[in-house]
Amino acid sequence: MNTNPFNPFTEEHELLAQSLRDFLKKEVTPYVDQWEKDGHCPPEIFQKMGEQGFFGVSYPEEVGGSGMDLWAAVIVAREIAYANCGGLALSMYAHAYLPPPLINAVGTEAQKIKYLIPALKGEKICALGVTEPGAGSDVGGIKTKAEDMGDHWLINGSKTFITNGNIADFILLAARTGEGHTLSLFLFDTSTEGYSSQPVGDKLGMHSSDTALCFFDNCKIPKDALVGDKDFGFYYIMNNFQEERLIGAIMGTYAAEFALEKAKKYCQEREAFGRKIGGFQVVRHKLAQMAIKVETCRSIAFRAIYEYIEKGPMAVGIISMAKAYVSETCMEVINEALQLHGGNGYMEEFGIARAWRDCRLMTIGAGTTEIMHEIVSKLIVDDVKHEKILMDTHV
Repeated sequence: MNTNPFNPFTEEHELLAQSLRDFLKKEVTPYVDQWEKDGHCPPEIFQKMGEQGFFGVSYPEEVGGSGMDLWAAVIVAREIAYANCGGLALSMYAHAYLPPPLINAVGTEAQKIKYLIPALKGEKICALGVTEPGAGSDVGGIKTKAEDMGDHWLINGSKTFITNGNIADFILLAARTGEGHTLSLFLFDTSTEGYSSQPVGDKLGMHSSDTALCFFDNCKIPKDALVGDKDFGFYYIMNNFQEERLIGAIMGTYAAEFALEKAKKYCQEREAFGRKIGGFQVVRHKLAQMAIKVETCRSIAFRAIYEYIEKGPMAVGIISMAKAYVSETCMEVINEALQLHGGNGYMEEFGIARAWRDCRLMTIGAGTTEIMHEIVSKLIVDDVKHEKILMDTHV
């Protein structure tokens, strides 16, 4: 294992990178513009990615993964960011790193066989059903209810902003099973009678990522659909948020690096006033400042990964810092890249406009920057223990 904090990637990681790079060039890049118009990536791309093993790089071999480490997941996030298809990145992220870690951690063997293994193979598409019209960052505000009817569970409620919700074969669903903040998780087949969904339209960005409103009207699901222990759903969600936010920080870092490289290339080619614009001091200093920001994003994101590998969800402090810093800073870098492109940056054909739109979600998804600041302030100002943060219903 390579333990160099400045270059954690091994030869095996770079072989994975080249394989994914070739795949994206053939199967994704030629079709992104059409997917943006369609409002979703085609389900077939999930199967193709699954067949190549790109979803399961960091999962154990016994559940269909490659048995590599978390740095392999970083490689996947990096290469997809370089492909400048934020919609695919978001859909893949929601498919591979939201329900699967929870199923792998607390699911039964039967659940892993029926849901986890097919998901990693790309045979089934999955989604995480947490956010509701009145419950975003406030997970404790979930109103969707699961009633124990003796021989089955009865689900009623709705979810919103669910990535892959219209194309998913199953949803890992958070529902209330008691008073207060008592939640449980369920594996919900979207073929269940009473389930319906509709696209969320007119999004600012991530156009090629399917986003849904999901409705549950007296949906009956079997008793063995419960994932883990009853009433422990909030705890599971809070722990899973850490990996979700960590991957988000990695995606933001490489989206910023993509924008920096695009801006450098453009400034080396574009001429104004008789010379390349990269020769003007104001432009050179902008690029220098962008490069510094990208490097600081990478540093804090990598630090968070090392701590997560060592401590798991107890690395909540550095993960929250990384999520907050990277999500805000990557937007600054991409905004500057668009500015350096001038009028061309405003045009779709140059790719920076798409990157700008897509990256705007970073400060909102998986917990807003304000929530990240609240978590960090509780740790450093109020001296709240990491264990308490993971069970805090206000974050």
